[in-house]
Amino acid sequence: MNNRTILIAAILCCLAGVSARDAGAQGQTHAATRAQSSTNSPDVDITAGVDSAGEVEVLRRRVEEVEKQNRELLRMLTDLKAKVELPAQPGVADGAQTTGAAPSPPATGAPAVSASSPKKSDDAVRWSELLGEGNKIKLYGFLRLDLLFDSQRPNSAQTILFVTSPDPRARNTAGGDFTMHPRLTRFGIDYVGPRINKLGDAKLSGKLEVDFQNGGSESRQAIRLRHGFFKLDWKEVSLLAGQTWDIVSPLFPTVNNDTLQWNAGNVGDRRPQLRVAYEPGVGEKAKLSFTGGIGLTGAIDALDLDANGVRDGEESARPDVQGRAGISYPSAAKGQRVSFGVSGLYGFLKTASAVAGRTSFRSQLVNLDFTLPLHDRLALRGEGWWGRNMSDARGGAGQGINAATGREIRGRGGWAEANLKISRYLSTSPGFSTDDPFDGDIPAGGRTRNRALFVANRITPGGNFLVGADYLRWRTDYKGFRRGVDNRVNIFLQYGF
Repeated sequence: MNNRTILIAAILCCLAGVSARDAGAQGQTHAATRAQSSTNSPDVDITAGVDSAGEVEVLRRRVEEVEKQNRELLRMLTDLKAKVELPAQPGVADGAQTTGAAPSPPATGAPAVSASSPKKSDDAVRWSELLGEGNKIKLYGFLRLDLLFDSQRPNSAQTILFVTSPDPRARNTAGGDFTMHPRLTRFGIDYVGPRINKLGDAKLSGKLEVDFQNGGSESRQAIRLRHGFFKLDWKEVSLLAGQTWDIVSPLFPTVNNDTLQWNAGNVGDRRPQLRVAYEPGVGEKAKLSFTGGIGLTGAIDALDLDANGVRDGEESARPDVQGRAGISYPSAAKGQRVSFGVSGLYGFLKTASAVAGRTSFRSQLVNLDFTLPLHDRLALRGEGWWGRNMSDARGGAGQGINAATGREIRGRGGWAEANLKISRYLSTSPGFSTDDPFDGDIPAGGRTRNRALFVANRITPGGNFLVGADYLRWRTDYKGFRRGVDNRVNIFLQYGF
């Protein structure tokens, strides 16, 4: 039933009330007239005349009261009619009026009809109904455009991992390229939930974060899930389930915001995992951290050596195992902390048919990380690592197993940078990264080294606006082919919210 129908019904009810009151008033008037006539008859008793005169006065007052009520009802009906005929206001719910005061209720105590009272819709959805009591969400993200210039063609202009060889035998050219894209535009939701009494009063939280660097055409980019997990926190213990950063190698350089110098010195990526962390305090300010978990092997490189359609990590029927132990404490620099950590990964792979005489393989990685603030405006950060068969963790220059020999490719590498805040508007981060596989493990035409010198500049003019200007001198060495050298410039504009 809409608002117009309700108001029409109210009008009809009021009209019926007016008619009833008028009929009663007329009856009482006729009775008063008969009483007054009887006073002129000589046969009427004097006492009766006095009583009749009193009744006439009472009836007269009642008639006046009824006429007053009738005038109020007529005014109310006029107001209601005018409001019914008003056009619907945009953005106002059905049954709600933006102007006009509610009429005064009649003296008889009839219920008031308020035209300004909004109608409650059964279809309305409130945030409280979506989230429930004790649940909160925070939206965040940024809009971004990247412009990329390369003097020598990389493996991918938008997601660089190495520089191609200009050697004609590698069927590459010595030319550069240019591209631009908004794919790193990001949107995220931080969720904070209630405490769960039946789980030891655990605090529930979570994160969902996406961008658009997952293929598709340049005007039809596909969504990529970056993070998607929930977390339960107790006093010093937490449990996380979902997709997020690896436990191993927790840091990443400032430069190259998309591929983060993967395969060129920085290891670790995002993958589905289940982890537990224990972070007790030591003394008044120091804090220890012990984290362990299991993850999906093959989430990054999807290795399938025997090409049977099943990833070798999943065919092993075992997850990879990761862990980290670390310590952090306040530094002399205001608001910054010193931290050191050692982390590792151990993974299992299996093939249904033999590859170079083997069906079982292993992945190993050991990583050291540090953050060392030297001043309020200067800090050093970096990592160093060693391992074998690390392609699923972004090591070995992206090479894990030599299929011709069955050998797990060994390697070492790392990265380091200085974070220098020049002013409130400008910061710069010069550094280097290197990934150096063992040459004897690499097949012909493989990458024997992948490294870069870089400087990342960040300009913050204010208002959540950020301008980036990165330069990388990138070199990739090959076994049997000419070295690829690229002067890469990445300029981006970003507005955060």
